[in-house]
Amino acid sequence: MNTRMAEFGAGGRLRGGVRRGFTLIEVVIVIVVLALAIPPTVFWLDQAAGRRADAAQVALSNTLATAVLENVIADCASTSTGLGFDALANASYLTGPTGLPTRMAATLAPYSARGITVSVTVGALSDKDGVVSGTATDNVFRRVTVTPTFTDSMGNVVTIPVTTVVTKY
Repeated sequence: MNTRMAEFGAGGRLRGGVRRGFTLIEVVIVIVVLALAIPPTVFWLDQAAGRRADAAQVALSNTLATAVLENVIADCASTSTGLGFDALANASYLTGPTGLPTRMAATLAPYSARGITVSVTVGALSDKDGVVSGTATDNVFRRVTVTPTFTDSMGNVVTIPVTTVVTKY
């Protein structure tokens, strides 16, 4: 086996034309390529982080809407004073000092801290098809819509309405 020690000449080149290290032009080319590649990559990563945050907000909004609807359904079944299905017709159910938002303050607080607000709409009495019937005994249902709202990473207002139908029976 023929082994020999390399001998270096002037300029850091091995004798025989083999070089060691990078030339200045190679270093400049690498810097230019990196300068062109890094800004779009950082932009894409920033957008991806925003989309992940938006997905988390959507999941939290759905969780909040579910929690509020579960409270409304429980209130409809309650026999406590000021609650029950008939309480939905009373404006104080949504705004009064013992109304739904006041009773749910501890539940709503962590969502509010994340920028999620919620509104509740209670529809008029209707029949099984969601239409106000001429027969009062058919009108035993109410549509309840809970709408969480937040601002996404692009500055757009996002609303996620969730609706259910409740009855006293």
